[in-house]
Amino acid sequence: MRAWQYQLLYRKGAAWDRHGVGAELRQLVESGRLSPRDCPTVLDLGCGTGANAVYLAQQGFQVTGVDFTPLALKRAGERAQAAGLEKSCQFVQDDLTAPSSAALSETYDLLIDYSTIDDLPGPDRLAAARTVLRQTRPGSKFFLWCFSVHKAELPLIAFGRMSRLLHSQMTPGEEQTLFGDAFDIERLPDPSRPPHAACFLLTRR
Repeated sequence: MRAWQYQLLYRKGAAWDRHGVGAELRQLVESGRLSPRDCPTVLDLGCGTGANAVYLAQQGFQVTGVDFTPLALKRAGERAQAAGLEKSCQFVQDDLTAPSSAALSETYDLLIDYSTIDDLPGPDRLAAARTVLRQTRPGSKFFLWCFSVHKAELPLIAFGRMSRLLHSQMTPGEEQTLFGDAFDIERLPDPSRPPHAACFLLTRR
């Protein structure tokens, strides 16, 4: 989708915005697999209104959230301000498919992506994968939550669930194609809901 489409969805109330902090991310932090001691700096790709970013800042991480939707970023900034986290949680507007970024000029210890890359069409998905490589270094972690399903398994069109015409998804194994050359990839337990969701924890070699 284009930025204006996301802007409209956020204005009307985006469905995913009601879910709050990702349960899988929370479990990784609470179990100690991801900690501010080992991964102090975080980049939240497609941060939306900042629920995950603010949660991580509350746990002691230094977080930068990036999105291309002005309304989402405005609400994310307000969320961080309300939590008193302006110094440890900042938000920037940028295009993750751009070949370079002045706003994102450093590498990070941890990147997180909740269904951002899988929502991009082919060429843009490859460009975003290059951004992930650019913003990481050996030892960096990358948490990836996506929809992973063969398109042929989905109905042509459906409402209230995934379909071929209305939704984007990654093909099973595409995470290896996009990131396997530079990352070790661990598939985490699949989320209990929604159908076809998958998550991975990648480590940059």
